[in-house]
Order: sequence, then C-alpha cells, then structure tokens
Amino acid sequence: MDGTSNFSHRAFLMILMWASAIFLMAGCSARRPSHFQVLTRNYNNQRTGANVSEKVLKPSNVNSAKFGKLFMLSVDDQIYAGLLYVSDAAIGGRKHNVLYAATVNNTVYAFDADKPGNPLWQRNFNGSGRPTDHKEVGQACHNYNDFIGNIGIVGTPVISPDRTMYFVTRTVESGGTVQRLHAIDIATGDERPNSPRVIQASVPGTGEGNVGPNVVFNSVTQNQRSALSFADGVVYVAWASFCDTRPYHGWMMSFNASTLEPVGVFNASPNGDRGGIWMSGAAPGFDSAGNLYVGTGNGSYDGKTEFGESVLKLKAKSLEALDFFTPSSFNTLNEYDLDFGSQGPTMLPGTNLFVIGGKESKLYLLNQENLGKQAAGDIQIPQVLQPVEPTIRPLLSHHLHNHNPIWKSADGLNLYVWGENDFPQLFRFDPTAQKFVSPATSRGLILPPSGMPGGMMTVSANGANKDSGILWATTPRAGDANQMTVPGVIYAFNAGTLDLLWSSIGTGDDPLNFAKGSPPVVANGKVYVASISNFISVYGPKKKALPNQNLALKHQTTGSAPCDPSQTPEKAVNGSAENGPSDKWCSSAANASLTVDLGKPINIGRFVVEHAGAGGDDFLLNTRDFNIQVSSDGTNFKTVANVSGNIQSITTHDIQPETARFVRLNIITPAQIAASAANIYEFQVFAPAGSSSIAGASQTATARNRKADK
Repeated sequence: MDGTSNFSHRAFLMILMWASAIFLMAGCSARRPSHFQVLTRNYNNQRTGANVSEKVLKPSNVNSAKFGKLFMLSVDDQIYAGLLYVSDAAIGGRKHNVLYAATVNNTVYAFDADKPGNPLWQRNFNGSGRPTDHKEVGQACHNYNDFIGNIGIVGTPVISPDRTMYFVTRTVESGGTVQRLHAIDIATGDERPNSPRVIQASVPGTGEGNVGPNVVFNSVTQNQRSALSFADGVVYVAWASFCDTRPYHGWMMSFNASTLEPVGVFNASPNGDRGGIWMSGAAPGFDSAGNLYVGTGNGSYDGKTEFGESVLKLKAKSLEALDFFTPSSFNTLNEYDLDFGSQGPTMLPGTNLFVIGGKESKLYLLNQENLGKQAAGDIQIPQVLQPVEPTIRPLLSHHLHNHNPIWKSADGLNLYVWGENDFPQLFRFDPTAQKFVSPATSRGLILPPSGMPGGMMTVSANGANKDSGILWATTPRAGDANQMTVPGVIYAFNAGTLDLLWSSIGTGDDPLNFAKGSPPVVANGKVYVASISNFISVYGPKKKALPNQNLALKHQTTGSAPCDPSQTPEKAVNGSAENGPSDKWCSSAANASLTVDLGKPINIGRFVVEHAGAGGDDFLLNTRDFNIQVSSDGTNFKTVANVSGNIQSITTHDIQPETARFVRLNIITPAQIAASAANIYEFQVFAPAGSSSIAGASQTATARNRKADK
C-alpha cells in the first residue's frame, strides 16, 4: 500500500479502537475495565500509579504463606524502562496476557505474562550499530555509573489504542550517535509504516551549544530517560542529560503517531542552559484538555523563555508554554544541585489539582488552571508540604523521585510518599480545605539503607474498597543506588495503614539488582518487577509449586574450607541471601573454589553470583576477580566466563550455551581489599535465554561474558 492508504487505514483503526481504550488512560474511573491493561507509565495519563481493577490480590492473601515469586523471565540486558501489559493480545494465532519489556541493548520482548518460558517474540533494534556504553557519556561525573553498561532503550515505551508501541533507541553508528523514534506492532514486533524516524530538532536561540542562531538537538549529550506518552494521536518524548554533562537542554517533542512527522518542539532553555526534563523516568501528566505538565531540573530561569527548576504547562500537540510555576528557592536549588524536576506530576482525580516534588524534599500542590508562576514564599499556590522528615538521617539527602501514587479509597483520597532516608507515609486529602492534612495519616516502619532513591511505588485495589488496597514498593536492599547498582527488595504494605504485609526477604523471592527507574507493575493478580540483573521477577499467589529455574538450587555442593562451621558450601545454593552471615559460603583458603553437581548433564547459559554486598556485608568485600567453569565429568573443566575488576554485589554472566553437569566458581581475588575471605551468598545457574518463537524474529544478542564494570 502507498503512504496515503497506510495512513487512512491506521487512522480508521485508531478511531475504532480509541472509544474502547480511552478509559485505560483516563485516571481513577469508577467504571473499571474487565481486562486491566498497562499501556503507559504509572497506568494512565494522570499518572495516578493506581490499578483500581485488581480483584485477586488483597491484604488478606499477600503474606509469606500464600504469596511469593512464581517465576522469572530472562532478557538480554538490564531493564531501566518501565514494564507494560496487554490483556488478551493475539500473538501467533492465540490470545495471551502479554508483558512487554525493553532493555538497554535496544531489545524489546513480548512474554506470556502468566507462565515462564521463551518470549512470544523479541526484536533487537541495534541495526548496524550498537548501544552507547556508559563510559562514553556522563563525563561530568568522571566515572559515570548511573548506568553500568549499555545505554539503549531507557525511557518507558507507550502503547496506543491501535496496539502500536512507541520507544526511542540510542545507537552508535560509524562513530556517531543516533536516536530514533520507533513504532512497532505489538503482535509481531514489526515496524509500522514510516518507522523508525531519526530524531532531529532545532529552535531559535543563543543558548549553550548553539549553532549560529539556533540551538540544535544534540543526540550525544541528550538522555531520553523520562517515559514516552500518547494522547489524541500524538506521541510525546522528553530529554535531559547524563550527569549534567554539558551542553544539554530540556527538550520536549511531539510526533504524529501515524506518520511520525514532528508536530511540536519545546526547549526549556533556548537562550541559556540545562533545564532537563527527566523526572526519574516518570512521564508528563495530562489534563482533560490534553495539555501536559512536566518538571525541569537545574538550569537557566527568567520566567520568559528560560524555565529551569520549574513545572510547565505545555499546550497539546504544539507544546507552546501556557503557564508555569517556579519555587521561590530556585537559586538555591540551582546552587546545590537540588533539581525541582526529580519527580513527575500526579494529577488528583476529581479535582483541578496535582502534586509534584523534587530534591529539596518539598511537595507542591498546584492548580492546573493557574500554576502561579514565581512569587516570594510560594504563597500564591494551594500548598507546600514537607513530607520527608530530615531529622531521621539529618546529614543525608531527602530527595523525592519518580512519582507519588494516589488512591481514592472509601476513607478518602490517599497520597503516598517515600522519600530518601525516611519511612513510607500516607497523606490524606481534605476535600473541604482542598489541601493535604499534615502530619501524615499513616507511617510505615521500613527504613531503607542510607542513600538514594527512596521507594518506587504503585498501588493495587479493587475500586475504593479499603480492605483491598496494597502499596507495593521497591527499594535498595543494601547500599546507595546513586551512581551504583545495588541489590533490591520489594515490599507490600496495607494501603490504608502502611502495616507491612510481605517482603521479598524470604527464601526464593529475591528480585536481584534494584531497577531504580522501573517501579513494580500490578496486573490481573500478579506483580512484575524488573531488574538490572537481566531478569523480570513475577510474583503472585502460590497456588502450586512451579519447577525452580535455578538449576543449582539445593544441589550437592563442595568447596574450599569454610571460615566458620556455619558457612559451608551448600549455603551458596540454598535459595537465600538475606539471613545474615550464616547464610553464605565463606572461605579464607587461597584460590578458593565452589563446585555444584547439577545431578545430570543440562544445557546452561547464564550464571548469577550474589557476592558479599548482596547479603548485607560491606561492598568492599565483593569478589573482585573470578571465573566460572563447566564440566561433564567433574574432572576436565572449561572456563566459560572470566571477570576482573568487579565491584558489584550481584553479577549476571551470559555464555554460549553449554551442556554440563558440574559448574565451578573459582575465586581469584576475593575482595576489593587485601587479606579478605571469599564471601558468596548465592551461586545460581540457569538455562540459556530463550529465542523467539515467531519465524523471522531476531535472536537474542550474541551472548558475552560481562565484566562487572559494564
């Protein structure tokens, strides 16, 4: 078909499907869909972060006896983007509930969301290039470790009503960096007509990095981190920086969803610098007229063309700036790197209000119809809330990241906040005063490890039923996730009281490395948690035991002499890393080794090693240098992975598939510091990652031994 007929056909499809799908992006509606879907970040364009159609999971059945990890899904690289979910999607001639994931290797996956196995399809979009490596950007941080390897797809994709997925890839080709907007069919992964489109833009201005009279989009320095969004036939994409490495600006662009032609462009600092739109991976919020709201970080401000440290109301499609709010402390925020825009907006259902917070630890309640611009003392806006208690850890940061979920329960409208170095909190909205009641209505009792980023949260509930609400949150399990990859944990709280219901500390429930940009997704009785360990963990009611995917679990294990009689080799294959020093294999022997007998020859392709930090030990005790070997007879071993210079607590190692019965972990340098013992909390072995089951799909990227500094 020619371009005209393609456009007409797709436009017709969108009209037909929009009526049935619009409510999925319409906020907390009283009428709930029978088949809940997650087509966009935080569930809807109001970014409420609440799935109010959850009829399976409730506080009474989310506990250690009835709930836990069901299985894991294997991907080819780390996941920073949020997960998406479509019910009853037809793929390969059958209907499935489908989980969609995108990795930093520019690979997109479609999995059956209800069972372990190979992907329904997968596609890699590197083309003739490769993803950017983290060492090639972020020079302002010297060693840039917010990412530890590839930087491909980072921003959460969005799915439109005609079942097209949109996302941005980043590749290095012939020495140059290219960013592309893709539109693919979610049933096959095939590119739609007119896809992909190379992203280019310019605006008039004399700002940093200008080319003559214009500021030109810089594909090298601009980080596409915030989630994509879709509304009324238009796709919206935003950019910020890598560790404030200049020159960069805050960019927002809009594209026609069918043709991918540019519709509008906005630059937050055309005559100045910075003002990135990153929001910790969150997405713009939308009002009923389709206008969108975004927060910006450090940057130039004059209230005319320069809008660093602000929240902006941008006109639908054209992205004309309609209104703004800038806190009176904007100069201090700039001076101390306290980005206002470290959170995305959350629109309050049934009102014209929304909330947005930042690194200053303040939460601002704003009116969509009059943002208030800038005034001394911020007295022109409805409310400034201080939801983080700085006295708990007074010398540490208290930033707010991602977004704050909202749930309209029978008790009232609840706002959930979990800032850095504080406890989770619930604030109740007073409909008469049109403000939040302070202090908090409820307060949880979990205090994460010192550092960033606080809790990444979502809510599930069956409508307003107060006995159904659950607050789900992921945080670091150990360590500070700022410029570091750390072990993660997921918690479930009663959404009305914040009493703890369950945590992944139990045996077999470990989500591995914390994905600081990807909050949990709850859909149709399951909870999906991405990781930086190349896995998605799927949790739900434990109706029956599934075969464990860890081939080494509780198998016969031998190893070098333990440091203590309780720290024997079998502790490294017991399925747990969270029960203290007696839950690991420790050995002070020179050239210590650990060997697992899998019981029979098995095809293997991936290893996960949980080092000292995974169990709560000092990160300086993480194994620095090691290798992994395989054998069929237990005598003749072949080295399949070599790792040097590791600093991470949990490492994932993919190899070309091998059939072997025995697997050996050899410790070369046991820690980052001298005269230390080997400390291994878990040594896991997995089958090779599955390849696509649809003919013509690209295979998983060539397996490679990953050094821990990638």
